[in-house]
Amino acid sequence: MINPLNLTNEILESIQNPRTREVIMRRFGLKDGNRQTLEAIGQNYGITRERVRQIEENGLGSLRQSKVINRLNPVFEAFKGHLTEHGEFKKEDRLYDDLAYVCYPVKEIERLKKEGQKELARCQAAFYLFLTLGDEFERLPEDEHFYPVWTMNREAQKRAKKTVDSLVKFLESKKSVMKDSELLSGAKELFPELSEKAISSYVDASKRIEQNHLGDFGLTHWPEISPKGVKDKAFIILKKEGRPLHFSEVTELINKVLPSNRQAYVQTVHNELIKDGRFVLVGRGLYALSEWGYEKGTVLEILKSILKKEGPLSKEEILKKVLEKRLVKENTILINLQNKKYFVRDGQGRYCSRS
Repeated sequence: MINPLNLTNEILESIQNPRTREVIMRRFGLKDGNRQTLEAIGQNYGITRERVRQIEENGLGSLRQSKVINRLNPVFEAFKGHLTEHGEFKKEDRLYDDLAYVCYPVKEIERLKKEGQKELARCQAAFYLFLTLGDEFERLPEDEHFYPVWTMNREAQKRAKKTVDSLVKFLESKKSVMKDSELLSGAKELFPELSEKAISSYVDASKRIEQNHLGDFGLTHWPEISPKGVKDKAFIILKKEGRPLHFSEVTELINKVLPSNRQAYVQTVHNELIKDGRFVLVGRGLYALSEWGYEKGTVLEILKSILKKEGPLSKEEILKKVLEKRLVKENTILINLQNKKYFVRDGQGRYCSRS
């Protein structure tokens, strides 16, 4: 195991000037995990941003001496192995998180996450410094396609984009969110030469494909992935449950499963769902998705629609078809069926619509 904090303290000793050492620590966030800007440091010292940049460059020059680099070679090898395993292209914050497991036992990481966020942030800052010092590594800034990433090979960026572009078309063709295993399976068919870790790394870095709170993958702009209000969140909940739910239960699950800064309220959810064509009120406060085959309207309206479309039907056939579209008691259907203004029975005892 490599202790990045101890190693950082050791290599910083190669910087003789205390102010230069301090600038490096502040620029990389080695004190508390918070990286400071050139301007903020310059204001503190009463010097220009350009002068701070020069001091930083001098400090990095000291850290790139062969004796320091030789000390860091085992770290570089560990980092190269990890990046290679993940397709030579990995999202910056994810890389720092994963490298922590290279340096600490799993139990220690879990403890740090609970109790020592500051130490973990300093550890990640150390990784940033090490990667900056390694000639093999390059940080690619955020662009329209990807979040900030680290790579060892510019060709990996092209490979990642090609992979993501194909997966975007794949998702568009399916028109539905997917579980991790489904997306990986589709990707492996398209790119059998890529490892699952490489595919996952490319998708993780992409700004076009995201994963929602329920673990489903889809296009970033889809409401199932980036819900914009309670209606979209309700859609996610019902889609996940796969069955009609009372609006109070939908509200409870929104607040539990899809938490946000704004709490969902029962009446708001009810008011929003009843106005949205994606949802159908199928019973007493029970909502279903229209894509499941449920139809809006009263039982009487549904009876008229079915008989107009299907023609004469027996009582049993009518009950079955209505119950596929609405969650009501059979007796409610039969009472409506007795309305002679709209329905009549033929010589075989089947029901027909008068209109």
